[in-house]
Amino acid sequence: MKNVRLMFVLALFVLVSAINAFAEQSLTASGHPEYPPVMWKQGDVITGVGSELLKLAFKPLGVAVKCPYKGDWSTVQGELKAGAIDALVGVYLTEERKSFMEFSVPFMKDPVVIFVAKTKAFPFEKWDDLIGKKGATTAGDSFGQAFDAFISSKLDVKRSVTVKENFDKLLSGEADYFIFAKYSGEFEAKKLGFADKIESLKKEAAVENFYFAFSKKSKLAPLLPKVNIQIVKLVNNGTVEKLIRKYTKIYEESLPKGN
Repeated sequence: MKNVRLMFVLALFVLVSAINAFAEQSLTASGHPEYPPVMWKQGDVITGVGSELLKLAFKPLGVAVKCPYKGDWSTVQGELKAGAIDALVGVYLTEERKSFMEFSVPFMKDPVVIFVAKTKAFPFEKWDDLIGKKGATTAGDSFGQAFDAFISSKLDVKRSVTVKENFDKLLSGEADYFIFAKYSGEFEAKKLGFADKIESLKKEAAVENFYFAFSKKSKLAPLLPKVNIQIVKLVNNGTVEKLIRKYTKIYEESLPKGN
């Protein structure tokens, strides 16, 4: 009987020690610096819907989440690929990214549109309507597997590091259109003072899902199934919708007055 009790105590000690060690772990995530309300740079951190949602998903697992700013979007993805960070707080799923990322279940949808200078709108009903025109988008951005393939094979699209550079291209005539997320693009136009000069064409170019992505080199990637359970709960109980409203308001209040 004493041996049984001793074995039980030892097993309990090992379990508690494992839980404590797990709880002491932290996860480092980052994201796109110009994609409000999902993620954007605020000081030295990435904030937004994705950052808070990832923290909420990991909270029941006892893992603390940090979301430092790590540079432009291409740089951030390179950091993840190298294993320098554990996760991204929001990203579209593509086959190329699956080679070095493990994806969560989706947590929200994101419409992709065609931005143009207000004086230079053109009819747009299908992707073919972009053929022969000069396009722009941001470095490292993806717009879904199908649209990415079409852009690569059929369109003349140049990439710049920042949203501002692409808006400048529209206004200078260097580009006829700019492919970007609808809400993030509209927010950035207000922030940068382009709201009265830029508009999006009515027809959406695509509608994609946002996912969390984990580096395949991260020691925390095996927790993904448990994280997925939390994400589904947070979507179903309305938390994600509340976060979208919360961070939309926060970002709008941060914009220069009068824009």
